[in-house]
Amino acid sequence: MTLKRRLFISNIMMLVLPFLLVWALGLGIGIALFGMQGRNFNTEYWYRGGRGIIISLIMMALAVTITVAINRVLTRKIITQVMKPLDALIYGARQFSENNLGFRLNYRDDDEFRTVCDTFDEMAVRLEKNESSRRELIAGISHDLRTPLTAIKVSIDGIQSGVAATDEQRKKYMGIIENKSADMEHIINQLFLFSKLDMDEFPAEMRNINCGDMIADCIDELSDEYEQRGLSLIMQELPRTLYITIDPVLFRRVIINIFENAVTYKTAEQGRLFIGCIETESSVEISLADDGPGVAPENLEKLFDVFYRADLSRNNVARPGERTGSGLGLAISAKIIAKMGGVIRAELPAAGGLAMVIRLPLIQDAYHGK
Repeated sequence: MTLKRRLFISNIMMLVLPFLLVWALGLGIGIALFGMQGRNFNTEYWYRGGRGIIISLIMMALAVTITVAINRVLTRKIITQVMKPLDALIYGARQFSENNLGFRLNYRDDDEFRTVCDTFDEMAVRLEKNESSRRELIAGISHDLRTPLTAIKVSIDGIQSGVAATDEQRKKYMGIIENKSADMEHIINQLFLFSKLDMDEFPAEMRNINCGDMIADCIDELSDEYEQRGLSLIMQELPRTLYITIDPVLFRRVIINIFENAVTYKTAEQGRLFIGCIETESSVEISLADDGPGVAPENLEKLFDVFYRADLSRNNVARPGERTGSGLGLAISAKIIAKMGGVIRAELPAAGGLAMVIRLPLIQDAYHGK
């Protein structure tokens, strides 16, 4: 029963019960003191000598007393019913302050507090997940920074100890230091961008863009670079009449992140990435499908987690050559696409490999000014 209904019933009881009790008590006193004549009450004796006034005052006093007593009992009951969930919420908040994020209220009463307590439990689940993500983020950062730091340290030790005795060896070590420093800078820049997107503090300059032209320009600009790195960018049919509202700079970063993922995990000497675009009911879907290794179906959604590493446990063994991580690139891509009002998902094409599918709202009006 809801608190609103309980309060309504208690208010009715506070009005009706005192009236009934006073009426019954007054009737009993009248009968006892003045008697009845036949089947009718003797009103002549009732009001004789001001007795009626005295009895009325007594009845009023009794009515007030009974009303106060009933109100006290019912109010205490309502307060108890209200304090029960409030005490549970206070206790839950204390558990959170003590970092016990696994605590749940599990409130079962069917009243207004049910929604509040269920929301509290949902918040607890999100906090616990965020805490787990934070720990994974720290572990991922440590993992990804350890390798270049170790290479830099070894190279510096080689130079200082005289192992690099020739100019050619010293140049080699300095090249390693330069490359690994660039890797670290890239990781830090990715982390900075991810944190800004996560806090919704990264500005976006949204513009109405021709989807097909935008993708074609990216491919024309980057195809030679990735061809040299062993990845052929193959443009499929791209409609040139579809317009979407995006930040071109951020969208280009998403495309590059997907390109980088494909070139990192390609297995053939010259991998291929097929880029296509189709129109749906009210959106446009951009597909980027490579011919590299796929992932286990249950790991598709995890690819967009921060520093995801495939679980190589007995029950989830990665296939030979399967992608085992996505760093920050795909996690950043998911946040950018969400910021633009779209979604990104991973699919396993029938021909093999892995496909990233971006869905963005389609501009419906006829005018597509920038």
